[in-house]
Amino acid sequence: MDNLSFGDLLGSLWGLALVAVFFGGSIFVHELGHFLAARRRGLKIERFSIGFGPRLFGWTGKDGVDYRVSIIPLGGYVALPQLADMEGIEGASSEDAEQLPKISYADKMIVSVMGAVFNVIFAFVLACVLWVTGMPVPAGSTSTVIGYVPPQIVTSSDHLAELGLGATIPGPAFKAGLRSGDKVLAVDDVEVGSFNQISEAVMLGNRRDSQGNPTATFKVERHGEVLEFVVQPARVEINAHSGDRVRMAGIQPRTAVIVGAVTPGSPAEKAGLKAGDRILSMDGVPLNNTVEFRELLRRDGAKPRTLLVEQADGVNTTAVVTPQVTTTVNPVSIIAYGETKLRSLILVPATRDLLSKDPEAVRDQLMVLGVSPDDPALAETLRIGTIVDKVDGKEQIVSVRSLAGLVEAVGRTPRDLTLYWKRANGEAGNLTLRKAQAVDKQPVQHAQVGIRYAARTELAYRNPWETCAGIVKSTFTTLGRLFDRGSDIQVKQLASVISITKTYYNLSEDIRRVLWFTVLINLNLAVLNLMPIPVLDGGHMLIATIQRFTKGILSNKAVVILQYTFMALLLSLMAYIILHDVRRCSGDSELQLKQQLLERHVYKPQDFGAKK
Repeated sequence: MDNLSFGDLLGSLWGLALVAVFFGGSIFVHELGHFLAARRRGLKIERFSIGFGPRLFGWTGKDGVDYRVSIIPLGGYVALPQLADMEGIEGASSEDAEQLPKISYADKMIVSVMGAVFNVIFAFVLACVLWVTGMPVPAGSTSTVIGYVPPQIVTSSDHLAELGLGATIPGPAFKAGLRSGDKVLAVDDVEVGSFNQISEAVMLGNRRDSQGNPTATFKVERHGEVLEFVVQPARVEINAHSGDRVRMAGIQPRTAVIVGAVTPGSPAEKAGLKAGDRILSMDGVPLNNTVEFRELLRRDGAKPRTLLVEQADGVNTTAVVTPQVTTTVNPVSIIAYGETKLRSLILVPATRDLLSKDPEAVRDQLMVLGVSPDDPALAETLRIGTIVDKVDGKEQIVSVRSLAGLVEAVGRTPRDLTLYWKRANGEAGNLTLRKAQAVDKQPVQHAQVGIRYAARTELAYRNPWETCAGIVKSTFTTLGRLFDRGSDIQVKQLASVISITKTYYNLSEDIRRVLWFTVLINLNLAVLNLMPIPVLDGGHMLIATIQRFTKGILSNKAVVILQYTFMALLLSLMAYIILHDVRRCSGDSELQLKQQLLERHVYKPQDFGAKK
């Protein structure tokens, strides 16, 4: 295993510090609102806690309040025995609430709402900071102009696409008639002002056709004419472990095609292209997206193409480039199997030490890259990175150390095949594949020019009212979709403290992204806490209102029963969400491993030196 560098260590500490300051700070701000309001209204305050459960550390102030950090980092609380009986979450009270002075309806409403008010104020202040500094967003995000509409999209096993094995379907937007250059005005009658809003409107959509298939109505402007298209979004799996699926239309934003680097000896270098050049058009056709340019090159093979190029100094020039047809991946071996549904088990040569970065390491093992289509029954056993050690040959068990050796041992006639597998952690076993045989599969070849493209960002300056209003609207829409049968949004897709912490860590390289996520977190906290559910702030307000305007319909005993009942339901819901969040993190880790293994064992660098 590689040693952790000083820079990596500092990055980790910085990320964790941001989590503590901004996520912990958001909880602190919420509870501070309750605390200050309670003190102002003269309520008895027992504890001010960040987190739940047993105390980790803290102190008792001169005001008699127990200020503490508790062991379970799922929120926080201010213990106010006069407001509600929350012993099940906050712990036993040292005061008898019945003996304390009664508080007014106004006291209850003001103290309950001030947590959310403080979150909103904090979010608005941070949004003002972002209004001044600008928020970095991917290029094209601030526009609603479509840059590329792929004819095909990958719905699963996208890491196998370059091998021609990924599951694909016709692009929903392309099939519906949307094209590059269209300006999207509205989705499902809701106006959109950025590309992110387009994606969100599709993902949160709840419309379906008569057969129950998801639909989204796009209103677009094309050459000055307003048109409508009904798209049937695909439900794409984004995490195999959690089973998360989201609606996608299959469109990409308009972005500039910028040369980041040129491969030595490549057609691009011979044509005179340099880093920083912007490619404006090809054969007279304007380019709106990097992926569009790459796919247009691939489509016509080794055909000379005339490019209009804007150089770094602003001068426009033309360049004629002739792509070379080649592949970006190394050879693989395929074992086809299955009695009713044919599947392909893909194996690649791997170094003896999977963690080694030594390019000269001996390749003497075969590693599972994936199965296409996905095989749920064998997903755990045949997960990526598993070593296939031996197979039962025609007469005996045979060790396999090369692709040629595997093909010879397996044979090309369907039969029941036993594979012996092992993993780096010491796990080992065997399994039988029905009607298995070795098949030939050539990696997909593409026309390439030897360019690595530069990814650029833009700065979005949104006034704080728009930022906060947009997040609040999105939060209410998401909550509504959880109870909408026409939607594909499910409770298990909600984020717990695990995903929140991970997101903070992933955004830690840019403090502006951290600030934006903190705005999102605070507004979500405000909205969720004001929901009229007992145990939450909105529940306290609802119960106080019912007691205020009715006579005896809710006794103190009934309130306690309600609190405990909803407390149990809320804790169960949190446990459910955390369980799926753990699965989601496991799936994310597997995706990261896939990318590492692809880069190390499958993808190969472009080499144009051998061809003239």
